[in-house]
Amino acid sequence: MTSPEGSPESLRPTSAEIAAAIVLLADDRGPVQAAARDRLLRWGSDAVGPLREAAEAEHIRTRAQSRALLRTMEVHELLRRFAGLRLDGDGRGVGGHNAPMPLLNGAVHLAQIVRTFGPEANELARRLRAEARLLKKRFEGRSLSVCARLLAERLHGELGLHGEPGLSSESSGDDGDRIELDHVLVDRVLGRGAGIPVSLSLVYLLVARWAGLSAAGVALPDHFLVRLHGIRPVLVDPFHAGRTVTKADCARYLRSRGYGSVQERLRDLSDREFLIHYLRGLQRAARNRAVPEARQGLGKALLMLEAQ
Repeated sequence: MTSPEGSPESLRPTSAEIAAAIVLLADDRGPVQAAARDRLLRWGSDAVGPLREAAEAEHIRTRAQSRALLRTMEVHELLRRFAGLRLDGDGRGVGGHNAPMPLLNGAVHLAQIVRTFGPEANELARRLRAEARLLKKRFEGRSLSVCARLLAERLHGELGLHGEPGLSSESSGDDGDRIELDHVLVDRVLGRGAGIPVSLSLVYLLVARWAGLSAAGVALPDHFLVRLHGIRPVLVDPFHAGRTVTKADCARYLRSRGYGSVQERLRDLSDREFLIHYLRGLQRAARNRAVPEARQGLGKALLMLEAQ
């Protein structure tokens, strides 16, 4: 722990010091309030308990400032955990650093930056693994193309995961204004069924990997696919009912949008790159709906991913 000047502090704060700083959070003088806020942030976990009590105080300003500071601390902790994720795999494997859990952890950390309450990664993993176990039995002895069809039949046909008109674009233009957090957050997509391409692709990819397939994301302009790897790889479009698409389909799609190079656009993404696309979708959904602290947190997370 450090002092405001950056030198180590020899003593932990006393209960009286913490209580005094919390009182100053409600001070009308901006510099005083800012100093109290900075000190409580430096005290970190020592201040959390008293701040939680203050978050239920009768004094409105104290209550509001305490809750806001607790949220700031929560975002800081989520960013610390996010920075520690191992996302150095190429996105194709089913074990080691390419296992599904780091990718899911990353998506959940980002979701928790935007909202205070939400399921933990382990809770979502249990649900997705249950689907994967069911599919793994169905996959036994089947070709990759049949596995792709069975994956779509389960996730779209039985669970109802689908895209909707108006959600297909992942651009930052007008369509972004129609994207809600419910269309991006994994648990909400699983609950409601509708999602943007990258969120639906995340569910498909995680379930496919846990079911024993090698899978990676593929980012097209304003769209997203999942590639299942094998002797003859298969491209799956989760937004459009999990249907299989060909390279020729992708080439036509790219040419219609003015892109000439097909091969580069159809490359596998690493898990880190996948999360960048997911994060940008989350930023668009949260653009006018999240508090500044959450938007800033997402911006810092994006800088972390892009710097790797």
